[in-house]
Amino acid sequence: MTAALRLPVGLGAAGPHVPHPLHDSGRDWPETNCYVDLWIELLHGRGLVPEAMLGFTLRQDFEGDQFTFFKPPTGDIERLYGLEVLELAVYGGLENHAEIQAAAGRPVLVEVDAIYLPDTQGTTYGREHGKTTIGILALDPAARELDYLHNAGRFRLSGDDYGGIFGPATLPPYAEFVKTVAPPLGTAELPTVARELLVRHRARAPRRNPVLAFRDALAATAGDLVVRPLSVFHAYAFNTTRQLGANFEMLASHLTWLEDRKAGGFAPAAAAAADLSREAKAFQFQLARAFHRRSADGLAPRLDRLAATYDRVFADLDRALDR
Repeated sequence: MTAALRLPVGLGAAGPHVPHPLHDSGRDWPETNCYVDLWIELLHGRGLVPEAMLGFTLRQDFEGDQFTFFKPPTGDIERLYGLEVLELAVYGGLENHAEIQAAAGRPVLVEVDAIYLPDTQGTTYGREHGKTTIGILALDPAARELDYLHNAGRFRLSGDDYGGIFGPATLPPYAEFVKTVAPPLGTAELPTVARELLVRHRARAPRRNPVLAFRDALAATAGDLVVRPLSVFHAYAFNTTRQLGANFEMLASHLTWLEDRKAGGFAPAAAAAADLSREAKAFQFQLARAFHRRSADGLAPRLDRLAATYDRVFADLDRALDR
């Protein structure tokens, strides 16, 4: 990387990146969705604790055709870490504004085409267009090089890939930047505030078990669904079973983190959330087999077990919260 590359304040040199334990390869879902994964590594790179923000996962619902694409609320991020997320106007071109913000130590979050991201080698890189969010940490327009966060890692791209990210577009992309507006909460205060946020999110959780809603929707469509191309399976699974399972594995990590800090009796709820994560992964394999067999016989009723586990998560959680 040339000396001209401007590294953001507080992130140091872009050497080998060690992912946060929430992205450990031994987890059920080493990657969740691009936005949550990005925030995990963004906070990790600043020496902050991403487990503290994950109480919002209680609010995941089935939206009729997909599980909620779970994302940390910006208000929680500001309260816990002193980071404000603001929309970035790109009236002068994304490259120009990204350079200004990155030089000021403000990561730029932007949706890009994954076909230009070398870290997706073997999936979309150079092969298939796909929308995803990256965090731009630094760039060198003269050398056409970019330092960015994506999924569970920190990467660099250059040359034609750089041109693809910043090339002409029909419409300018939606972009945000992350600005430090206050100090992050200290070690002693962080669990207390995280628990307060958990209570607030619990009050806004779905009133009807969303796994049952998913079961009913799948029962109505499964016969037609599983005879479609395997590419349909990948998109469907990402937006249903993966979002469900990854969401509850993150909730399990959040509750375990609180339990370890004496913030409440969350161990039973954490264990139930971890069970739901594993059950969602097992169901995803069953869904894949249904696509290969081109038969949905008995598929939807297998979700009854996951629905019962979902109820157990909230029953155990409510006991811990004295609801």
